[in-house]
Amino acid sequence: MTIDAALARMTLEQKAGQVMMFGFDGVALDAELRALIEQVHPGGVVLFARNVESPRQLAQLDLDLQRAAKSNGDPGLIISIDQEGGRVARLRQPQGFAEFPSARDVGASHDPMETAREIASAMAAEMKAAAINMDLAPVLDVNNNPTNPIIGDRSRSFGADPALVTACGVAFIETLQAEGIMAVGKHFPGHGDTTVDSHIALPIVPHDRARLEQIEFAPFKAAIAAGVAGIMSAHVAFPAIDPTPNRAATLSSKVMTDLLRDELKFTGIRMTDSLEMGALQTTGYPVPRAATTALNAGADMLLFNCGHALNRQAHAAIVDAVTRGEIPLTRLDEAVRRVLIAKERFGIL
Repeated sequence: MTIDAALARMTLEQKAGQVMMFGFDGVALDAELRALIEQVHPGGVVLFARNVESPRQLAQLDLDLQRAAKSNGDPGLIISIDQEGGRVARLRQPQGFAEFPSARDVGASHDPMETAREIASAMAAEMKAAAINMDLAPVLDVNNNPTNPIIGDRSRSFGADPALVTACGVAFIETLQAEGIMAVGKHFPGHGDTTVDSHIALPIVPHDRARLEQIEFAPFKAAIAAGVAGIMSAHVAFPAIDPTPNRAATLSSKVMTDLLRDELKFTGIRMTDSLEMGALQTTGYPVPRAATTALNAGADMLLFNCGHALNRQAHAAIVDAVTRGEIPLTRLDEAVRRVLIAKERFGIL
């Protein structure tokens, strides 16, 4: 089936679901999760440690999820996971998987680019064996603030040198995608120089555009040139790009469309970070409102780590916003098309 044919046969409810990627509890496809897939038609799911018991169990879960989507008449699912290495890894040794060094350790190794390639190749082999097709990695943030509580403190950045982050990030992306796993660079436009954890509140990066071009943007520009499948937004405010007070990049059309799509010419999936995070909740954007605002701003896939009821609320909010004309149908169609293009590129349409 062609992308045009797939898009033409979708209902509004299916289109709204295709831009959603959500987490769930449990280690098997139960009746409640199956019902959610049937009603919401998600474009993808995101796995967490709570979903993993063993390689065999995880592979069965992921195959069951794909079969549920197929039997529902939907395209194949993007099945994603945060597998960065170090402290941010959902697949770990007690469950039968390998554990890998952090990005900081990769950047400090004797041959950082080769180390990044070797780790990406090994990660891809394990993810493919478990029927996972997207890694929410690598982190492309430059670790230029030693007090950063979410990037530097967790050793998630390759280093403080933009050239090093760029080289390691591109090596990781190219290797992962050559093995058939979609890579997602994060957190655009850059979460490295913050002192606030966006899981809790909204950080602000106050630098001017010239500084952002030199430091923060560099790894993302290289990732785009390397054909990265997805780029994840940061719940961080950048007044030099969008002066609107308390406007996170995720919710800003100046960031997601004007900068990322139009200026930097990124044609892949623009993905949000989790929409339940405190940076959005504390600035007046509960999950349903955050979902519709992010989609309207230019996001193509909305990420959720929440209960089934909230997923349904977000889905209903998207359908309602399109029905009322708050979100143009052309904007939703563009997002769905980007998701379908990625699915076709990686053999899961």
